[in-house]
Amino acid sequence: MKPKIAFLGLGILGSGVVERLLTQGFSVTVWNRTPEKAEPLVNLGATQALTPQQAVATSDVAITMVLDGPAVESLALGSTGIAASLGRGKIHCDMSTIDPGTSRRLSQHYRSIGSDFISAPVLGNRYAAAAGKLLVFAGGRTQAIDVCVPIFAALGEKLWRFEKSEIAASAKLCCNLLLGGMIETFSESLLLAQKSGIAPDKFLEIIGASNLGAGLFQAKGALIARKEYKATFYSRNLLKDLNLALNAAGSVGVKLPGASAVRDIFTRACNEGFSEMDYAAIFEWLAQQKADS
Repeated sequence: MKPKIAFLGLGILGSGVVERLLTQGFSVTVWNRTPEKAEPLVNLGATQALTPQQAVATSDVAITMVLDGPAVESLALGSTGIAASLGRGKIHCDMSTIDPGTSRRLSQHYRSIGSDFISAPVLGNRYAAAAGKLLVFAGGRTQAIDVCVPIFAALGEKLWRFEKSEIAASAKLCCNLLLGGMIETFSESLLLAQKSGIAPDKFLEIIGASNLGAGLFQAKGALIARKEYKATFYSRNLLKDLNLALNAAGSVGVKLPGASAVRDIFTRACNEGFSEMDYAAIFEWLAQQKADS
């Protein structure tokens, strides 16, 4: 039997995830801080709740997909938090990209009240969600992950299990750290190629024929060539994740100088008007910089 789902957080990816769950026959109750975002999903068959507590009251699994750790904790904890309303033996599955420390604290809290917390961040965008091709990292108690497997199978083509929720959270940060480095270095390479007289499509052909080829480069290179920067992943959110990755590195005694440089670049870009654009717009910010700046 498919678990009944409460889904809290209807951003770009969250909305795409709910659409996929509905098409796969799941019963989904939705809540969002901005209620209007739920309307398209209600038209597809979702039930809208007026409060987070109402959303989770009759669910088997409460899924959160919000901005960061503090946002997850504000929803989960306290006398009116979803942890108190979810019910003993139920599961809070957080699919946000958060810091390992918050994930660990929430796991401990849920364990203390007889429920489960799973950290299950995903790799991919709303288009991957629509096609059921997300990659899922799930950390937590084995039996709780087993309950959520039908959900993960509907959303993704691959699931990696971890024994602790904070390890799954770290796995996602490692991936987004790599994502930031890849898009920044790729944008620099593409910009140098363009300024040197190499057509962008030829440069993409060259790297695509080599071991340098990556799907990210081909997809984002085509969008950069057309200057299409409607966000599938906001630059500000990638910056948030770079900060989280660097904080996580500090907590385990690792120095990441390259990540620090990429973080500083995205910080400047976001401060100069690029925060609401797709992270591939870092190419445009780089193109505006002078050689001596």
